[in-house]
Amino acid sequence: MVFSSTTLCNQRQSYTFEKEYRQRLNSLTTILLSLLFRLPFVLKTALFLYEYRKKTDIGLPKNARWLRTLCNNPFDTFQEIREFTGIICNIRSGLQLINRLYAQQDTIPPFLVCFKLFEKGKSLKNYFISKQHKGASLSEKDERMLFAFLSDCPNYTLSNMLSWTSPEEGFKIRKQRILRCIEGAKGRMLEIGCSTSPWFEDFVYSKDVSLYIGSDISHFALRVGRLSKDTGKSGFCQCHAEKLPFKNGSFEIVIASEIMEHLKSPDNLCNEAFRILKEDGIFIVSVPMHVVDQRNITDTLAFGDFTHNPAFPNLQQLKDLFVSTHFVIEDIMIDPYYIFKLRKRTDGNY
Repeated sequence: MVFSSTTLCNQRQSYTFEKEYRQRLNSLTTILLSLLFRLPFVLKTALFLYEYRKKTDIGLPKNARWLRTLCNNPFDTFQEIREFTGIICNIRSGLQLINRLYAQQDTIPPFLVCFKLFEKGKSLKNYFISKQHKGASLSEKDERMLFAFLSDCPNYTLSNMLSWTSPEEGFKIRKQRILRCIEGAKGRMLEIGCSTSPWFEDFVYSKDVSLYIGSDISHFALRVGRLSKDTGKSGFCQCHAEKLPFKNGSFEIVIASEIMEHLKSPDNLCNEAFRILKEDGIFIVSVPMHVVDQRNITDTLAFGDFTHNPAFPNLQQLKDLFVSTHFVIEDIMIDPYYIFKLRKRTDGNY
């Protein structure tokens, strides 16, 4: 059979048309499926806004503008909204807390102000996790970005607050042991890396503690602490654990619970704690056992915390560090955390 050029041309056109038709049909199907999957998130967000409006003084027009903004955003935004909403609603008095923190932002709902910071924090977190997976060390610029993430974004603090709402057994054990370590100690207390001070009541309402100061790198966490827990015998200070803005001999008790493993130079914290402690003062340090014993292997495999120091000392190196900074090791408790009770001695009796 012989085909004319006209027939071949028509067949090519037919094939091209059919190919374009299939491509457009696939694109249309993808769009429809995307809208279909997006619909539950839109409805849930709208329902949340309705419930949110009933609990606050935010007017409906502002929430409507917010919803319209969200509808124009990528599908991932709805997943983040869903995650963020779940965290806030599962934190005790989470909505009221966000409203009070951002009450001055009268142009958009306080919830959205916090969500925007949360969204920024998610992208920063993903960046640091990718660096961790590649085994790349953080540059000076990265260190500044990490500081900004911990200081300004609510992600890390909200995650902690969520875990404290229903604390696991290890958290309770750590708390009980630290309280036992400071039993009988009197005077001024500094909690380094206090976050929102989940153990505030246990410390402040103790008759032995004359003054409680909580310090943390997170501005967001300290705002929460000041808002809900500031009293006449307490205060909060934003500072880095490796450079504390307190005078020599300012405290009788210093606590650093789950802080040392986040630091680039843990020895700086020990030197600072020794400096600000009075003679015979106590320094309580707790560190997760997996960070010390397994050298952060779980963190490397993304089961842990990307803010941990990947080159953290092992147990013997930690002991040597405490001794080299002139602390006396009075007690070591284990499982699931290493908890060290250290004492400052300058009389040579080590």
